[in-house]
Amino acid sequence: MTRQRALIKNKAVTYGVCLAIATILWFLNALNKEYITDITYPVKYNDLPKGKMLVSDVPREIKLEVKAHGFALLRHELTTSFLPIVFHVHGDVLQGRDVLERNVGADEIKARISAQFNSDIQLLHVTPESILFKFSLLKSKKVPVVTDVRYTLRQQHVLKKELTITPDSVTVEGPAAVVDTLRAVRAKPVTLDNLAKSVSRDLDLVEVPGIRPSVDEVRLAIEVEQSTEAKKSIPLLVRDLPAHLNLRLFPPVVEVTYNVGLSRYDRVLDSHFVLSVDYRQVTGAPNALAVKVEKCPPFIENLTLSPGQVEYLIERK
Repeated sequence: MTRQRALIKNKAVTYGVCLAIATILWFLNALNKEYITDITYPVKYNDLPKGKMLVSDVPREIKLEVKAHGFALLRHELTTSFLPIVFHVHGDVLQGRDVLERNVGADEIKARISAQFNSDIQLLHVTPESILFKFSLLKSKKVPVVTDVRYTLRQQHVLKKELTITPDSVTVEGPAAVVDTLRAVRAKPVTLDNLAKSVSRDLDLVEVPGIRPSVDEVRLAIEVEQSTEAKKSIPLLVRDLPAHLNLRLFPPVVEVTYNVGLSRYDRVLDSHFVLSVDYRQVTGAPNALAVKVEKCPPFIENLTLSPGQVEYLIERK
């Protein structure tokens, strides 16, 4: 039984060796044959002309129909499979000429690609058959950065100061026709809810086709602090009162209540508020005159007046 198993094993080994030799001979014979096949290569564009921007849609890959023996194709695939076809635009395509548009035909494309191939590979056809290089003169200018920032604050919290975008403007470069019409660049919108502490966040700029900004992102800063309620009594002014009349107000002083950040509590003065009533309201014979807020600090919130209307008495001088 053991002898029989050994014979079977030897036959299997012999069969395997013969199969391997046959496969190798078949593979070598196949490689020795001549083939016509398609190869797709990535394309890289180097040496772009200074002061110009490529605005045409150039191909990112080229399909090549080639003819060669299997050995040559295999060797080429192993040595160059990850290498792109390179076009040196300024030096080769434009050849130093001051042009804004040039169409490179199939013969020229084939000549430039063939120079990067081994002589044992024949290039038959390329797709696309032409490449249009179209340029625009570059222009640059400085434009502001704008964004849509939406936020809510937790109760008893206010902004410590106005939110900031840094930098607040960027230099953009691109085709003159696009740059001339560009008024601003936008940062991506952001929504922040229930803020109770300061926030700093990087925002990507929204891409504008053909435009290169000096930076790719800006920083948003929102400073938040706790607030407290404060009150002040502000005397009322009378506007548009004829010189021969006097207007008595009841009460002559209005109490303002507002929320202010702790860091600014002591900086709010009575003089920062201007409250008034307008004598011209009297023509409608109302029972009371509405109080108008002419001036108040921009950093306070939830301003309320008590009272919001005052009674009056007209007297002749």
